[in-house]
Parts: sequence; C-alpha cells; structure tokens
Amino acid sequence: MVSRKRFSLASFLIYAFLTVFALIILIPVWHIFVISTSSATVYITDPYHLIPKSFSLAEYKRAFHSIGGIARALLISVETTDLGTALSMFLTCCGAYTLSKKDLPGRTILFRILVFTMFFSGGLVPFYILIRNLKLNDTIFALTLPVAISTYNLIIMKNYFTGLPVSLEESAKIDGYNDIQILYKIIIPISKPVIAAISLFYAVGYWNDYFMATLFISSNKMFPLQIVLRQMIIQNMVLAQVGVQTVGSNPEQFKMACIIIGIIPVLCVYPFVQKYFTKGIMLGAVKE
Repeated sequence: MVSRKRFSLASFLIYAFLTVFALIILIPVWHIFVISTSSATVYITDPYHLIPKSFSLAEYKRAFHSIGGIARALLISVETTDLGTALSMFLTCCGAYTLSKKDLPGRTILFRILVFTMFFSGGLVPFYILIRNLKLNDTIFALTLPVAISTYNLIIMKNYFTGLPVSLEESAKIDGYNDIQILYKIIIPISKPVIAAISLFYAVGYWNDYFMATLFISSNKMFPLQIVLRQMIIQNMVLAQVGVQTVGSNPEQFKMACIIIGIIPVLCVYPFVQKYFTKGIMLGAVKE
C-alpha cells in the first residue's frame, strides 16, 4: 500500500509564503519589462499596468542608437566579465587548495591575514595611487586585477576542498601525481557544484560593477555597460527637465529599457548553473 504524504497546515503556510515572496520579486521585473515595451501613449494613459496593452521596441532602439556606444560598452562588459571570472577562479582555486593543506607551514597565520582583509583595507586613496603607478588606468586590467580574489569566496572554496576525502590525494600521489596535477585532474573535476556557484558570484559582480570604472576609466572607449547606461539615463532625464524630449518617448520608459538591457545577460546565464548553485554553497559553507 502506497502511503501518501499529508498536506499539513505547516506545508501550506510554507508554500504560500514562498509564492508570495516569489511574486514580490517577479512582479516588479515584469512591470519594468511591460513599461519598457509599451508605447508612449499607453504609458501616459496607464503607467502602472501589468498586462501588456501594446508592444514597442522603440526605447531599446533609442538605447542602442544613443551616443556613448552601448554596443561597444556591452562588448567591454562581456570581455571584463569573462577575463575577470577566469582570472578570479584560477587564483581562488589555487589559493583555496593551498590553504586546505593542513601541513602547510604558516597556514593559520596566512588564513588570519586573509580574514583581516575582509574587515580592514588600506583606504581608497592609496588604492587609487597604486593602480595609477602600475599604469593600469584605462585598461581592462584596472577592472579585473584589483578585485581578482574575494576572501569570502576563497573561504567557501577552501572549506569545500578541506571536506574532500584525503584518500583521493593519497591515491593520486601513489600514481605519481604532483600537487598541480592533483588539483586540475582530480580536485577541480569533482568540485563542479562549488566552482559553478563561485563563478556565478564572480561573474555577476564583474557584470554589475561600475565603481572600478568610475575610478580608473576616463576614456569613453573603455566604459563598461553599466557606466554607459547610467550616463544615458542621466542625459535623458536632463533633456526631459529642460523640455527637450524625443517625440513618442518617455524618460521613465527609456530608464526601464536600460534596466532590462543590463539584466538580460545574467538571466541568460543563470539557468545553466542553477542546478549547481544551492548544492555548491551548502557544501562549501559547512565544515565538519
């Protein structure tokens, strides 16, 4: 006889809470998309509608034809995200694997120094002077090298590597593998969940970052997408305030279109790493 789970009141409340929480997140995003694809007339008539009454890509065309080169900025952001994520994962994997070795000399001191950097920094002015003296201004390396390693992500991955069976490395060493071969041929292939989760953290951070570009990028040709979108939104709002407005357009709709352009790439990537995300974080966050 097959037993059936009873749908208790507690389960109902949990599902109800999760449904409401999901709607709280999804409805604003849907509203932004609907407004960005509505005609100016429909938006003026009903700016808070959730059901599409018209469909227009006029604001997206304006965004891609606006001054500032949004296509070029999109390419810069993609290059920065790809290079930064690859560099960050390489350094994080190497650092985490090294710190996971219990026989590493000075391991405790090194780990405490890393944790210290999570709470204290050298300050913004010395940081800027260092990057300028290294001649990294107006280069893609100014957006990637200074933030290549996140201590938080390093600790998560280090905890994950520490929890792996020691017998794996011992068997590999019997077969003649050195530490580098063990890391790239054994440890990394079986660590896909935590690697996917940390990669997503790094990629989203690089994609959304605008602070580093504000500090170290002064050339329009090197502006990432977030800076260009911000400039276009500010410019469009200023023109609207002085009475200069494109016929059949609205500043708020243009702003919504820029928001959608900024979040679409992340939404396209996330489904491919979603299955690893929760598992990777749980495995790396708990140390037994």
